[in-house]
Amino acid sequence: MPVSDEQFKPDRSGLHEPRPGESGSPADPGGGSEAGQSGGGSSGSGPQQPAPAFNFKKLFSDLAVYSSGSLLIKGMSIISAPIFTRIFDPAQYGAWSFINVMVAFLTGILMLGGDNAYTRYFFKCKTEEEKQTLSATWFSFLAVWSVVVLLAVLPFSATLAEWMLGDDTYRAALVIGLLSSAPTMMNLILSQALRNRFRARAFTVLNVLTAALILTLSVTFVLAFDLGVAGALLGTAAASMLMIPVRLWYIRDLLSWSFSKKFLKKLLLFGLPLVPMNIAFWLLSNADRLMLVRLASLGEVGLYSIAAAMAAVLMLLQTAVGQSWLPHAVKVYEEDSVYAAQVFKRTMVYLLAASGLVVTGFVALAQEVIFVLVPPAYYGAFAAIPFLAAGFLFFTTAQVSAVGIMVKNKTVYIMLACWFVAAANIGFNALLIPPFGIAGAGAATGMAYILFALSYALISRKLWPVDYPLKLISALLAVPLASIAIIALIAYSGPGLWANFALKLAVLLACGLALTLIVGGAEKFSLADMARMLKRLLKR
Repeated sequence: MPVSDEQFKPDRSGLHEPRPGESGSPADPGGGSEAGQSGGGSSGSGPQQPAPAFNFKKLFSDLAVYSSGSLLIKGMSIISAPIFTRIFDPAQYGAWSFINVMVAFLTGILMLGGDNAYTRYFFKCKTEEEKQTLSATWFSFLAVWSVVVLLAVLPFSATLAEWMLGDDTYRAALVIGLLSSAPTMMNLILSQALRNRFRARAFTVLNVLTAALILTLSVTFVLAFDLGVAGALLGTAAASMLMIPVRLWYIRDLLSWSFSKKFLKKLLLFGLPLVPMNIAFWLLSNADRLMLVRLASLGEVGLYSIAAAMAAVLMLLQTAVGQSWLPHAVKVYEEDSVYAAQVFKRTMVYLLAASGLVVTGFVALAQEVIFVLVPPAYYGAFAAIPFLAAGFLFFTTAQVSAVGIMVKNKTVYIMLACWFVAAANIGFNALLIPPFGIAGAGAATGMAYILFALSYALISRKLWPVDYPLKLISALLAVPLASIAIIALIAYSGPGLWANFALKLAVLLACGLALTLIVGGAEKFSLADMARMLKRLLKR
């Protein structure tokens, strides 16, 4: 029988269990399914209508589009690296990267957990008028809030520059960076509106335009006006400001002259617990550079920033997974929580298999990309990449399990987990940076992401148990991890550049074959089934 990639097939395997209410599934005698009792789906005295089949084709289509858009808009560090590493020395590049880290921190504060809160209540709205009121309330509040915060922070810019960077040489750059956080935040929340409308193509088009503006303006301010690090940051700020009215036009159907204190209260109650979580997650993601500044130098930060920028490609893919998965996951949970558990199981398996291949391929090509991308002064950046990649592989599981926490409105557990892991990450960096430099920073961050994924899995299982196939997941993790270790060994001990490259590709091919066989065996796909699937993919 041909394999369908759009819905579960009850006659396949344990991953393809029949949906509640379908033929062959255990009947619910009173019609009171878990969905009706746990807050997902609807309940009533009459028979429950099954929710529409979850469309995996739509999920992965959105994922592909969101990934390309996110890689462009958020991956500007790596896109601009060939230019700025030839203009800035490692210390200047480190300063630019560090200020961007601080901008990301302030952007998270200004967001107030608003993207997740907005998505959660957007799908609870019953009418278009409610969605318009929700959107207008949240957008206007965040705009006013961002102005208030910036007015409070900017007077301390000189003190912040001296404390974080050692002197006030980069004060102007820091001020520009801080100012850019407000328009950056507004662009993010307006993009979330497009995701909630499932307008993936519009999302990507606007991000392509934003990326082009950022690169063009940043290079112009640096080279034509000789503004140095400040010019690179000014380009980002200017592009973000120019894009706000464009994004507003694209979501004009969600705008209205209305404000609801009731909606604002709900959004803040959901989003505010995420702010400490976002701070903790920022520490988790950036403690390596904070510690390198203190325990090493801006030059070391510059080298590590290349590795982090390259590894950020993986994080951006993870973020795209979350962005495309979250609306689908919340929707299917609200319609039928029992069926949602089966959707979550299958999504975990497929995303982990895909992530394993992508992460392995990334490490296999990373060293050669560095040789092409940046001058020799930055070649040492590869030392951190295998460790970061391994951590991001585990982080894939958190993208799925986190939704299990969010749909139960228990985001405080996410905050606690993030703070626990952030504290552990600081400790790991303090122990590993002094003896191992940027390799130690990469290892510390990778270990922290593994701990992060395990924490999410345990919390999600406590709140909403999903019977994930643990043996299958273990296999899907073990194969890429072994492949990454072999590739790193080849990179440092192989016979030569081209021979090393060929050996790495062989390892990648073996990894892909092993992952395919593992998933195919679990799904009980025959070789003919897999051949048909590959043929359909190639035709697309």
